[in-house]
Amino acid sequence: MKEMVSAGIKPNIKTYTTLIRGWSRASLPEKALMYFEEMKSTGLKPDNAAYHCLLTSLLSRSTLSDDHIYSEILNICREMVDRELTVDMGTAVHWSKCLLKIERAGGELTEALQKTFPPAWILNKNLYTSCDDIKAVDAGNNNIFEDDFHKI
Repeated sequence: MKEMVSAGIKPNIKTYTTLIRGWSRASLPEKALMYFEEMKSTGLKPDNAAYHCLLTSLLSRSTLSDDHIYSEILNICREMVDRELTVDMGTAVHWSKCLLKIERAGGELTEALQKTFPPAWILNKNLYTSCDDIKAVDAGNNNIFEDDFHKI
């Protein structure tokens, strides 16, 4: 990043999203979060892809004992709701699987995250109440949340 700036190249949303995704794939969500915050501090507004990469990383590695990550997930969900951003059904299914590992019976995090889910999720939320239901829907989605993060 420093080399880009010193060469006169200004990082844009795609630059930051690529960094966020890279740190997320490297299992370093704290670094991903750092670049997410840096992106916002430059005046850039994160797009769906940036939110998707960051939240997927944070949720995949989150536990209730990690207060900082937990509060960051809540803050990011609030941002998404304020900006009226939602994710696709495949992402909602994936994030729900992560939530089941974090909050078995639901809770504040589940409620906040579900506000970013598509309207179809809300209408059919009774369908997605157990891990078996989520696996069945996930199988039908062909894991689109893994390969098509930029299309949400």
